[in-house]
Amino acid sequence: MAYAENLTLAGYDDWRLPNARELQSIVDYATHNPAIDTTYFPDIATSEYWTSTTYVSNPNQAFYVEFNGGNVYRRDKTEFRLFRCVRGGSIETVN
Repeated sequence: MAYAENLTLAGYDDWRLPNARELQSIVDYATHNPAIDTTYFPDIATSEYWTSTTYVSNPNQAFYVEFNGGNVYRRDKTEFRLFRCVRGGSIETVN
């Protein structure tokens, strides 16, 4: 999250990680490997991307979306995952 919050790209400095709902909203469940419209996201890795959504019951965990099948999971924040930065909106927590 710190990387995204300190990112300056294309003349903008208001980048952040998307929350779980935002990132899951680009999943295309009609396809898999990757589960996303490759017209708009041509070079996406079928990997796992962090969200900014912290798991309330365990603040050391956050949610991520895996773009092989579009599933959402949670893991310790110390684990390696890819990320996509977005602009605008807000951060949320989920139980």
